[in-house]
Amino acid sequence: MAARIAVGGSLFAVGLALLAVLLPARVMAQTPAVIDTQMDQSNFPVSIGFSALVDEGDALESAVLFYQVPPEGAITRENAEITSGDVTRLEADVPTNRGLTYIPPGADIEWWWALTSTDGETIETERSLFRYADPRYDWQVISGSNIELYYYENETVAEALHVVGREAVARMGELLGVTLDFPAKIYLWSNPQDAVGVERTESDTFEQLIFTGGTRVLADLVHVFAPQPWIVSHELTHVLTKIAGESIAGLPAWLDEGTATYAETDWRSRRGGSLQSALNNDAVLSVRSIGSATNTPSDVDLFYGESADIVTALIDEFGEDTFARLFAVFKEGTTVDDALMQVYGFDRDGLDTFYRENRGLEARGETEDRSTQIEDEPVGAAGAEPSDAEQSESGAGQAQASPEQPEAQAEPSEEAQADAVPDSQAESDAAEGEARDASQVAARQEAVEVWNSRIRLGPAFGPGDGFAWEIVVTAVGGVALALSLVLLFVALGRPAAPAAVAADAGGTHWQGPTPPMPPPPTMPGPGGHRATSAASPWGGWQDRSGAEASGDGLDGDDADGGGADAEADSERS
Repeated sequence: MAARIAVGGSLFAVGLALLAVLLPARVMAQTPAVIDTQMDQSNFPVSIGFSALVDEGDALESAVLFYQVPPEGAITRENAEITSGDVTRLEADVPTNRGLTYIPPGADIEWWWALTSTDGETIETERSLFRYADPRYDWQVISGSNIELYYYENETVAEALHVVGREAVARMGELLGVTLDFPAKIYLWSNPQDAVGVERTESDTFEQLIFTGGTRVLADLVHVFAPQPWIVSHELTHVLTKIAGESIAGLPAWLDEGTATYAETDWRSRRGGSLQSALNNDAVLSVRSIGSATNTPSDVDLFYGESADIVTALIDEFGEDTFARLFAVFKEGTTVDDALMQVYGFDRDGLDTFYRENRGLEARGETEDRSTQIEDEPVGAAGAEPSDAEQSESGAGQAQASPEQPEAQAEPSEEAQADAVPDSQAESDAAEGEARDASQVAARQEAVEVWNSRIRLGPAFGPGDGFAWEIVVTAVGGVALALSLVLLFVALGRPAAPAAVAADAGGTHWQGPTPPMPPPPTMPGPGGHRATSAASPWGGWQDRSGAEASGDGLDGDDADGGGADAEADSERS
């Protein structure tokens, strides 16, 4: 009897050991999971801090934060720092205005975590959106007609500008033959001082001389740094020109900025002086030279004024429908000269001649060519897509030189003087420019593909499964456990040996009283339960029956001022 009980107990122990040690990894392995993520904007505008708490952190090998700025941003990754302790915490720093990386305030950031466990499995969390707004102000919004205007003071002005924006979108959408079918966001700062640190700067000299009234920083996001109607009209038109004509190669600056300036309706009151002076002195810029926005402060007013005047001349001479078709051809993806030839029958030099003659000037004898760069910038690491033109849009003071340098505006810039070339060199440059244009689209597409392939190669997964030996071993352990239980039941189910026997002539009989039965277990009173306190990993105390005793915050900064974690640690020790 004793031997049978010993054998049963041994088999039971062996079965439990096999199940505990050899149970399949899929069942026994812990899977890390993100419980909560918080964003810290205390380092605005330089970076955003992402932090998260992880359950089953002992099984975590590494973690990565992925993010992008929709609708155009490339996927970017930041390796997370892992801190272990009573809880496991992840921290990742996302740069927003540092070096080549720029995420504009007002952008929606799509983000998610990728956790790699100690057994090599990668788990991705669901994707979430975070609105990266300037944290210094309490933003309110006015919505309607797919325009969302965000402001923090002077509601009356904001409402008036929202009306201006709706009217500009309706008017320019009809001209370009497009509709705004998604919400366009306008973030309105009351003055440039309130917006310090918001925009990506050009250079110290440029910023000192030029007042930037606004910028279209994303396909659906506009910054306005002064509450002026013409700035709102200008920037929202950029949203429409992108819809109407921007392709992988971008639009030439004279067309993009000229159309946006044309939308202001009263642009001559700001730009007309510089333009008229250039027309009077035969000093207008060539079409080739304004294919990208000027970085010379003294030329900014003329650049915007002449670009708008070229657009005006095209619309007046050939009509609005033809002008809209020019954008449609650009949308298909072609060079500037090819688009102009398809629609108007002349290239850039022909457009330059048309404009000069339309404004009473003789055809240009020689052409200065500054079109030596692609007309939009490479894609940034965080997905924002500002271009030179978008970063230097100017307003009533947008193109005005500082009062300390009045003479500098009156004289031609050194850059303009240095750009003059002989006739033979101009012809050579023109030929080279045409060759460059033909290859720019393909080169740009290839660059974008290479960049995107470097950003993320896809989630990492472990090696393929082999033969499931763990299932066989588990089955053996289960059989051993079942057999041990059967033997124990058989052994315990037989009658116990008598305490003592006495022999007489008639046989055997029991001697002594019947052994007493063990007392029944003591049960708790009605409604009671036995609670054993255990320290909750989030700073509160919780009984094992599920009733929480105190504290429900995820960290020490919640309701009771952050003392819960310290008290819990003290009691545990």
